[in-house]
Amino acid sequence: MSKCKYCGVEILDDAVKCPLCSGVLDGKKEEGHTYPDVVSGVRKTTVLYRIFSFAFIVIASVCIALNVWLTPTLRWGEIVTCSLAYLLWLGYIILKDNAGYRIRILSGVAGAVLLIILIDTFLGFSGWSVSYVLPAAIILLDLALAILMLINRRNWQSYLILQVAMVLVGIVPLVLIRIGIVTQPLVSDIAFLVTVFMFLGSMILGGRTARIEMKRRFHI
Repeated sequence: MSKCKYCGVEILDDAVKCPLCSGVLDGKKEEGHTYPDVVSGVRKTTVLYRIFSFAFIVIASVCIALNVWLTPTLRWGEIVTCSLAYLLWLGYIILKDNAGYRIRILSGVAGAVLLIILIDTFLGFSGWSVSYVLPAAIILLDLALAILMLINRRNWQSYLILQVAMVLVGIVPLVLIRIGIVTQPLVSDIAFLVTVFMFLGSMILGGRTARIEMKRRFHI
């Protein structure tokens, strides 16, 4: 399809002159809009992820088999399997199109903490994972939320629900202290205080906007 540069009429056939103004056509055809091939990209990503999944199954099976046959008292095969599973999960979250950056950050940190707790368990569970790593991760997420709220100042109140979730997560180390799993309570206490103070600070500084957001979220 050609288009006359003088009057703008679209020519459907191979005419040399414009049938309206008799202007000479330059012979260039107007090309339609082109769009990225999203479907092809998704298919390639899916195939690549399936290849990695298959490789994970093979490597994990070999490691566990070697672990059982060669060093049954040392659970390194399970550590390798859990580490590869975390990397596979992290890749899935990163490649997932509809996963926002908040979901990616929370999923990545939560998966890393779970991996470290499992490693501690496989090594005999001395408690360092829940005494230090878990509360440190809570503090790290609190700081990440504060930075995101500063960056996204126009919609900072949308992070209040995550702060509420962090307060609930901060209670977990306190429960572990109560039942005797956490033997070094200092970092856990600090993590809980940080989550509470950050939430209270957001509510006080946010004023009416924060109250409206909480009412909208919890219908109170």
